[in-house]
Amino acid sequence: MFKPDGDPVIYTTMMDIYRGDHYNEFVIDWTGKTEGQMVVQVEGDLLRRSRDYMGPGAHDSVIQMLDADTMVTSTTYDGVTFREEIRLISQDTYTLRQTFGTKADGSFALAGQYLEFRLP
Repeated sequence: MFKPDGDPVIYTTMMDIYRGDHYNEFVIDWTGKTEGQMVVQVEGDLLRRSRDYMGPGAHDSVIQMLDADTMVTSTTYDGVTFREEIRLISQDTYTLRQTFGTKADGSFALAGQYLEFRLP
């Protein structure tokens, strides 16, 4: 991850993802630089999050499917708009995520690239 006011940072985060109480609901527990639990629900072209990774604020992301393996989300909170591309690779064994954030004035806020893989 890279922010304009610092050096690149490498994080390792462990996530457990499981089904929630409703058919369109998932729960994500994570530990790493931060830790917490987030409930996400998919409703049409919206991804509703009970919170974000850095704070308690709930927000929605607009989802766009580019192809069968690639999803793009757009989210705005705390004055920053995030565009995130999520690509499933090798029969969903790996996920490549790329995030780019811009402030309301168009200036750079954050860039991140993440490799996620399933643990047995």
